[in-house]
Amino acid sequence: MLTYYTRFLDGVQRVIKVLEIILLAAITLIMVYQCMMRYIFQNAQPWCEELALYLSIYSIFLGIPIAVRRDSHLQVDFLLAFMSKKIRYLVSAISSVAAIAFMLVFCYYGFSLIQHATSASTTLPLKIRDIYYSFPIGAVLVILFSVEAAFKNFLNFLGKSPADSGKESV
Repeated sequence: MLTYYTRFLDGVQRVIKVLEIILLAAITLIMVYQCMMRYIFQNAQPWCEELALYLSIYSIFLGIPIAVRRDSHLQVDFLLAFMSKKIRYLVSAISSVAAIAFMLVFCYYGFSLIQHATSASTTLPLKIRDIYYSFPIGAVLVILFSVEAAFKNFLNFLGKSPADSGKESV
């Protein structure tokens, strides 16, 4: 069962990576365009900075799940270094479950924020609600990847190493 879920997440991760490449390329091109317009042609475009900001927000919320899956997000692992491998697996599994709980709350309030967002972008034909969709999207993706990490770490804690895992989660 975990094998199929991991394969599903592999596909999701590939899609996210493609979206990240597109977003980061767009941000780069927009900012190069803005610099050229401002410093060469003395005609700054107000929409450039706003669009780059919004694309950065989406880029961040799509990048967090990949960091969770790779276990490369910012963490303090000083105490984990003193624990046995088995206890590290348990702590990591509990940490993943806590992340899931936190992301459920984050997702709930993200949808609440979307419902109350009525303003529009200053320079772009966008509603601010469209930008706020990044919150629940990112939260749902983190939940999906954290479920996998929790199961893999818990199985490793029990001594039943998941056969489909090419790498350890800790």
